[in-house]
Amino acid sequence: MQDAEELRRLSAGVFGNRYRAELIAALADAGDSGVCLGDLAMARQVPASVYLPPVHTLIRLGLVKRLPPTAGERRRFYQRCGSAQAWQSLAAAVAQLQEHPAPPSAA
Repeated sequence: MQDAEELRRLSAGVFGNRYRAELIAALADAGDSGVCLGDLAMARQVPASVYLPPVHTLIRLGLVKRLPPTAGERRRFYQRCGSAQAWQSLAAAVAQLQEHPAPPSAA
């Protein structure tokens, strides 16, 4: 499996945003429970703000929705919408990107 930077490079080319592939994979894995961008960012050691543009795009496309807040909870969760089959296909595409060999380094 590639490192995070290589996946982000491929994500930028394929999905138009460096962090969209990571977000898609997290949403696909989370199922109905949803994803907290802060938790994802902490796990990936990046600022949560890097996930805002891709999540807003996915919301505009109707692929993701922001869940209502839970009483006493500051974290906000985002849940995938639409067909489970479509999300399986998206997750499979991200998995294939992760297996794609990195190009040789320029010497």
